[in-house]
Amino acid sequence: MKLINKILVKLDKRIANENKQRFDSGGMTLKKAKICILGQFSLMTHPNVSAQLTLLATADVDAFIDSDWWIKNEFKKLLNKEGLEYDELSNEIWIPPQSTFTKIYDSKNIYCDVIDPLYALVSKAIKAKEKNKILISDALNLYGDELGTLIQKFGGDRIYFKK
Repeated sequence: MKLINKILVKLDKRIANENKQRFDSGGMTLKKAKICILGQFSLMTHPNVSAQLTLLATADVDAFIDSDWWIKNEFKKLLNKEGLEYDELSNEIWIPPQSTFTKIYDSKNIYCDVIDPLYALVSKAIKAKEKNKILISDALNLYGDELGTLIQKFGGDRIYFKK
């Protein structure tokens, strides 16, 4: 969580500086950005999950970004400086209906939340089961019937992860 907060604080400062320059020159300021962290990186932002599940380190950051191009570009630059890369295919990630999210940053310039672990795991179990078999198997031991029921509800096979 510390790394993403560090990135968001830097992004917030860059947006504030850019908005000041735009305002001072009579231009339009940037609207508030909305960022939603998804995928494996979302699991790594939840300390209680990353402490209980073995997560493979990833350099890919999946996120839905609703912002001006300038902000998205600055976000990518900041990720790259930290050895991370924004996944341009993030918009293809399936989010289970009724997913819940946790707010991790909110300022005048940025709102950022992260998908809650249970729903990130369901998404992985349904859309990338082979790649995530070990992770989901471990997660079923942690979340039990709650995760198993959601996997079944969305067309997955919880037994697949017990083999």
